[in-house]
Amino acid sequence: MSAVTDDAPAYVTRGEFSDVRQDVKTLERQMVEVQTTQGAQSGQLSQIIMNQDAQTAMIRSQGNVRAMIVSACSGLGGGSAVGLYALLHSLGKI
Repeated sequence: MSAVTDDAPAYVTRGEFSDVRQDVKTLERQMVEVQTTQGAQSGQLSQIIMNQDAQTAMIRSQGNVRAMIVSACSGLGGGSAVGLYALLHSLGKI
């Protein structure tokens, strides 16, 4: 008579293997948690990169240093003209 019959599958059932199975299940759960965390962090990183690219494009589209200097001088000139007008108006010259 053979030890393995065709009716029932032959499984090795020993107490030591249940501990190994529990360890494997624990590792699988931890691995799922790590993969979930990595997925969330990957999404956040890609969003940060997209925001940075958008900000870089916005800064580049606004112009260069020369344009900033021209606009600053224009603002100062306009402010000076308004200030001079207000001064002369308050003195009664205009």
